[in-house]
Amino acid sequence: MLVSSIAKFEAISAMHNATNNIVNIHATTSDGVSNRAFGGEHSLEILHEMDKKNSLDLLSNSLTYQLAYFQNKMLQKQQANELKSNRLNLLG
Repeated sequence: MLVSSIAKFEAISAMHNATNNIVNIHATTSDGVSNRAFGGEHSLEILHEMDKKNSLDLLSNSLTYQLAYFQNKMLQKQQANELKSNRLNLLG
């Protein structure tokens, strides 16, 4: 039970980190569009490269969040089953 609780907290931490990274990516993208991120230059190539990087980072963090979310759900179900089993063993 302790191991699954630790894994559950790690999954929640991964979800939290991914969410923070997603927010930072959106802020970076917003700064890039307003030309503050690269010194006011008006280069579409720089914007394109920044967009590619931010898109890949966003996808990576979204996938990390989803995996951690499902891991958390799986661990919650496992803990509920363990508790149910323990109750039945105590009563039986």
